[in-house]
Amino acid sequence: MRKWLLVLFSCFSCVVIAQNTPKIITGTVFIDSIATQDVHIINKKLAIGAVSNQNGRFEILATENNVLLISHLNLEYKEVTITKEHMKTKNIVVFVDSKTHMLEEVVLEKQKSILEIDSDILTNAPVVNASTLKLPYANVTPTKDEKTVKIASGVAVSLTGLINALNGTNKRKKQLKKITVEDKSIEKIRKHFTDGFFIRQLKIKKEHINQFLQACISKGIINLYTKDKVLELTAVLIENSKTSPYLLENENIRVTKK
Repeated sequence: MRKWLLVLFSCFSCVVIAQNTPKIITGTVFIDSIATQDVHIINKKLAIGAVSNQNGRFEILATENNVLLISHLNLEYKEVTITKEHMKTKNIVVFVDSKTHMLEEVVLEKQKSILEIDSDILTNAPVVNASTLKLPYANVTPTKDEKTVKIASGVAVSLTGLINALNGTNKRKKQLKKITVEDKSIEKIRKHFTDGFFIRQLKIKKEHINQFLQACISKGIINLYTKDKVLELTAVLIENSKTSPYLLENENIRVTKK
């Protein structure tokens, strides 16, 4: 009888030991039917863990009734208990939910400038000006200078100075224009008569031809040339050459005197 009891006890012990022997369980972690990587799986009883790969797969030692902790930064914490079916199939499928982060309510307000005055603070603020400070010039009204004008740039300009400046500028422009026109006219007259006429007929030294013509401007030679009055122009040139200081003979006199 004792022998049979010993045999039965031995068989029962083997069965219990077999049931409590850890086995490798293969599992897969899914989030909304998508395999998830880097999920941590920890067996609380055996104090061992595993991490799912890029296909969501993992392997861990476990026995029946062991509790697996499933955790991830973006997943809701979950616990899964190993059942007989899991031990039989040596496979487990875990479905987890994404973690929802609730943010506190944020009220956006218009950004204020550092120069903005808060009306709540300065509602009863005292008025500070020349009158309240009783300054000597508080009631003095500034005189209006009618000779001063403020242009678009914000600069105040004296009308007298502005008019003088404009008149001076216009005068210089007119003088420059006049000189330019006279210079071109002199060149045209010189080309028309040629240097030979001035040198041989009028006895004007070549380097003094332009000076001679400049001296004849007051006699109206430019106006005569413009109106194509060549005969009258020639007469004026001949008449003025008689008393011109630029004659060759006068040049010889000046050389002798020196």
